[in-house]
Amino acid sequence: MPGWQTFYQKHQNEGFELIAVAMDAQGPKVVRPFVAKANATFVTVVDSADGLWDLYGFDVIPNGYYIDERGYIRYLKVGGFDVREPTTTKILADLLAEKWGKKPIRVSDKPRLSAKKEIVQLTKQLKVSSRGVEKRLHLAELLVETEQYKKAGKEYDTILAQHPRQVRALFGRGVVYHREKKTDKALECWRRAYALDPGNWIIRKQIWAVEHPEQFYPAINYNWQQEEIRREEMQAAAQEKAKAQRR
Repeated sequence: MPGWQTFYQKHQNEGFELIAVAMDAQGPKVVRPFVAKANATFVTVVDSADGLWDLYGFDVIPNGYYIDERGYIRYLKVGGFDVREPTTTKILADLLAEKWGKKPIRVSDKPRLSAKKEIVQLTKQLKVSSRGVEKRLHLAELLVETEQYKKAGKEYDTILAQHPRQVRALFGRGVVYHREKKTDKALECWRRAYALDPGNWIIRKQIWAVEHPEQFYPAINYNWQQEEIRREEMQAAAQEKAKAQRR
């Protein structure tokens, strides 16, 4: 975050705005210390209902999007985005100076309904036809966003009754359990989701953040993360070896 603040201060008078989105099921309370420590003056919002996962389908963070004043995506990087990295800094600086020549990607300019109106609309649609996992997932995530946890839990349970291996539903159910202070059940759902999608960095980091908060708050210990990755890889290799020996 300090790197983002430095970049923002340098370019904020060039018609540039920076919006940071923190993805954390634990909500604003764990994000505020990072904002305060960086003395961030740019807008920071919290996605605690995995809405970005729903909208864009990525399973890694951090990501960077540069959108120009016409609503075109001029640059994007999924995973490993770091505004302090020289190549990234130059690309963004060139974009601000309009030196970037790649064909832009058009962003849909269709206005989004408010969460409450969208909930009403989706509920009506699902009454007509209960099929449609994506619609029900989106409804559940909107219910989490509007803090209707009991209803959200029922929607996730409906999905999981028919699709027990649905990763987003398992993760979302875990988010609801976490909001209801049922940490053990939340972790159980997240572990099941991660077992089905072991490359999903969002799930992995959420489990770590809840199990080892001292490694994430008030500062992220990246060395610990690398050590944990190595430990988990060694553990997985040992388990595979044991399975092979039993065959």
